[in-house]
Amino acid sequence: MDITIENPRFYFKLFYLLAFVFIYAMVLYKSVQRKYHLRSVLLMLTTISLFTVLGSRLFTIPIDHWLSVIQSPANELNNRSAVGGLLFGLVGLVISQRVFGFNRPMLDLYAWLGPIALGIIKFGCLFNGCCYGVPSNAFWAVRYPVGTHAHFNQWSAGLIPSDMATTLSVHPVQLYESLILFVVGFIVYKTHKYWRKNFSAIVSSLVLFFFMRFGIEFFRDPSGSQFNDVYYYGLRWYHWSMLLYGVLASVILLIYERYLNIELIKGRQNSPFLHADFMYIILISLGLYTFKGLLSSYEIAVIWIKFLPAIVLSGYYLFTDNRLKRYRWVTSLALVMPVYVFAQTIPTQKPVVKQYHRIDFGGSFGDFANEVQYNPQEGECGTTYDSQYFKQTYSVVGGGYSFITEKEKSRITYGANLSAGTIKSTNLSANTSESDFIFGVNPYFKVDGKWLGGGAGFQVGNLRVNKDETIDENNIEDAEKTYNILPEFYVRLGPKKYFDIDYNYGFMYPSAFPTLYSRVSIGSGFGLSDNYSLRYGHILNLDTGYISAEALITEQFGINIMYIFEEDYYLPFDDNTSGKVVFSLNYRFGHKSK
Repeated sequence: MDITIENPRFYFKLFYLLAFVFIYAMVLYKSVQRKYHLRSVLLMLTTISLFTVLGSRLFTIPIDHWLSVIQSPANELNNRSAVGGLLFGLVGLVISQRVFGFNRPMLDLYAWLGPIALGIIKFGCLFNGCCYGVPSNAFWAVRYPVGTHAHFNQWSAGLIPSDMATTLSVHPVQLYESLILFVVGFIVYKTHKYWRKNFSAIVSSLVLFFFMRFGIEFFRDPSGSQFNDVYYYGLRWYHWSMLLYGVLASVILLIYERYLNIELIKGRQNSPFLHADFMYIILISLGLYTFKGLLSSYEIAVIWIKFLPAIVLSGYYLFTDNRLKRYRWVTSLALVMPVYVFAQTIPTQKPVVKQYHRIDFGGSFGDFANEVQYNPQEGECGTTYDSQYFKQTYSVVGGGYSFITEKEKSRITYGANLSAGTIKSTNLSANTSESDFIFGVNPYFKVDGKWLGGGAGFQVGNLRVNKDETIDENNIEDAEKTYNILPEFYVRLGPKKYFDIDYNYGFMYPSAFPTLYSRVSIGSGFGLSDNYSLRYGHILNLDTGYISAEALITEQFGINIMYIFEEDYYLPFDDNTSGKVVFSLNYRFGHKSK
């Protein structure tokens, strides 16, 4: 099987980002379920991401060279190590746990998410041609074209002539590693509840990982490894080290689980001390600024999409928590400083593009409450209604296509989205539930200038709305009506690159549910470009706030994420709602200038 890809580095970046987005989405989902402080969760994710990307880089460099490479351009140091990323990421997790006090469920979650995320990254390695396998005659073996690491190394070693179009057939060792890492994650997921100690699931994950790496090295070509080629008894020192680490981790797990009467990691509730969050934000900012020359744009991006929402959320709690009322304006300076520092790490170059296509894929999940009034009756002061309260739990996925034309001072977008999912409607008054399939088709257009913007569209399908309603019917069978068509529109004032205000009635793509988000927001691109934005807003029909972030990771790949705060909604039942998450990825292609 030949692997011939026009831009293999793009696929490495894509799967690298997908791995971090996978962890991001899963941790947010579980955190919303357990009602953790989201600012602490986001700071934890930022810390782990920072340590992971630094570890993957620094682990391939001799320690005595670390100081000299900190300010090296990122493109001069292309080697990365999954082992280094895993070990450094674990250090970041432990530091976060000590500061914020996350309990065992969060530790167990990372124990099985980590291997799966590494398995996703290895798909990028497969397409990129790095850390490739030894020659093989198996029918599933792969061959790499000119320009890949595999082809260059085999030519340098004299195994193939310089004019040969492809390499010798080699084991797709990256695919082996991905599949085994998925199995490791599954095993840890199935067994984590059987351990007695808080940290045992993570140690067991490390045991399986190191033994997996020891076995997989038999199929990896040594010339494709960035580590030394010193041999002992026919095996490289790196090979032996994986076995040594596996045995050592197994002994530690056995002693810790069976013979020690201590907990290495003590679980407690999230730290409510906001001043600790602000100090933490400043320290992360200093770390990012120090290592900015070592990290590539997409490595910085996986930190950026978590760190900026954490800063905004910390600012939100700063101005709503009375404990820091006396120090609000002083503490606000501590939040502005890291935003400025971190913005310097984002590349400002914008590709000169006039037209391109865009594909979006994403989803939304969460729940909300609403009240339905029905059975109108004449009262002393006019018409009165009976009331019933509902809780709606939903999961929706969506996809979309759009065509964008960029002129000197404007951007025109035509597109359509398709979304589908389920909604479970629970009548809290009658203690009954009903699940329905929902779907929607959403054509739209938008015109964005430097100072003004607007757009319109509509939703068609089996739709619901997340708002209180009054229905002039005597009986009620479900929380809300079913709609076949609903309008949407959007207006914006101000330069999005610096500061703007917008109003949206709908326009929640590509996952358009819950439909009819009537929301207003303010935001900024921090002087970068219109492709970057951090926003804070208020959803009128839910009477709650939200934060959102948008970033263009590369010329082709972007990400959007929104977190909607828990509603302060009165329910005469002990059944509160939680926060809601909306996220999407987008891919841009077919760039051309007119």
